Amino acid sequence: MTEPDPRSTMTPTAAGAVGTIAAITLRRLLRGRTLWVAGVIALVPVAFGAVLRSVGPQGDLADELLTFQMLVLAVLPPMFIASSIGEEIEDRTITYLWSRPIPRWAVVVGKLLALAPPSVALVVVSWHLGCSLGLEAVPPLRSHLALAGAAAVVSAIATGIAVLVPRHGMALTIGYMLLDFWLGIMPASIQNLSVLHHVLAISFPPPEGSDVLTAAIWMAVVGGGWLGAGLWRIRGLEA
Repeated sequence: MTEPDPRSTMTPTAAGAVGTIAAITLRRLLRGRTLWVAGVIALVPVAFGAVLRSVGPQGDLADELLTFQMLVLAVLPPMFIASSIGEEIEDRTITYLWSRPIPRWAVVVGKLLALAPPSVALVVVSWHLGCSLGLEAVPPLRSHLALAGAAAVVSAIATGIAVLVPRHGMALTIGYMLLDFWLGIMPASIQNLSVLHHVLAISFPPPEGSDVLTAAIWMAVVGGGWLGAGLWRIRGLEA
């Protein structure tokens, strides 16, 4: 009798499971239409920058362009991540993965690791091109870093919301980010919960300066809180 291949009975490691899920997710992304749609959305600030250039300098266009860019930031990560995780849970296609000897959190983390980088890249490139056209100048490096960090944070927020409310994860994440914008302009300590507030603080600090490290920590706390809630919830979902 033929001996079974030992590799077929080996339990995959958590890191291996995360890598496999990430690779499958990325392959689906490249074959689907979501990436193309997201690319078109990312070009909207670039077109806005071209319009600003044709109109000419009027007021503080950098703040205006960044605020417009934040609307793109509110849409792209939910489109990539919340919709993907929500569909897997709602359609129960994730059930097969849960029947394998891998930790459930590996599915969520694998998808996040595959889909967050395209979100970050599109947001940053969109901002760079929009400023290059609209302001005829390369935006400061700190603004690139602020938007890259914000895109990663919104990706974590989208992950948590999608696990908690999979059917409406994308819509609720976008709605949450619109609320975030409102919190960001409130002259109260609650604005520390706003991603927009910290992006503006890092990108265009006031004359007296701003605590960049504190802003970065607050963004990490907000994103980590939502991601942690999602990872905690995924353990209790029925397979």
